[in-house]
Amino acid sequence: MNIKRNPGFTVLVFIALLSLLATSGSAAGSSQKKKGAGSKIKWAYDIDEGLARAKKEGKPVMVDFMATWCPPCRAMEDSTFSNPAVIKKVSAFVPVRIDIDKQRPVAAKYGALARKYGGVGIPNILFMTGNEKKLRHIVGYYAADSLVAVMDSVIAFEGGAEH
Repeated sequence: MNIKRNPGFTVLVFIALLSLLATSGSAAGSSQKKKGAGSKIKWAYDIDEGLARAKKEGKPVMVDFMATWCPPCRAMEDSTFSNPAVIKKVSAFVPVRIDIDKQRPVAAKYGALARKYGGVGIPNILFMTGNEKKLRHIVGYYAADSLVAVMDSVIAFEGGAEH
């Protein structure tokens, strides 16, 4: 087929390319909106700071024990912790993130080391009061709706517990 002889074909190819470019541009724009500023959890990275804030604000602490090499930890970061329902629910907690490789003594103190260090596995999330009273400890990947349900149960328990 000679393109010079078939201008209709050339026009169709041009329209298809424009369509493809417009679609990929809008998909990139929508993914940027999902990851936009203000949509992420503002983690504390120091357990003592988190505990002090929890006491001051009267909130429970949610400690996410993770490692950068951990595939389920990355999956939770990409799907669970970026979910709007989780982000909204986290406002009822003081969120603290502990990298178990960089802060192994902290992870050991709270029984949250990865299996490679003789612990329970990661990811794991510890919910506790500002006075370090353990409320709940979960291990493994949690989808957003499951984590929100756990968070709701911690809030309900904490509401009935003495501080």
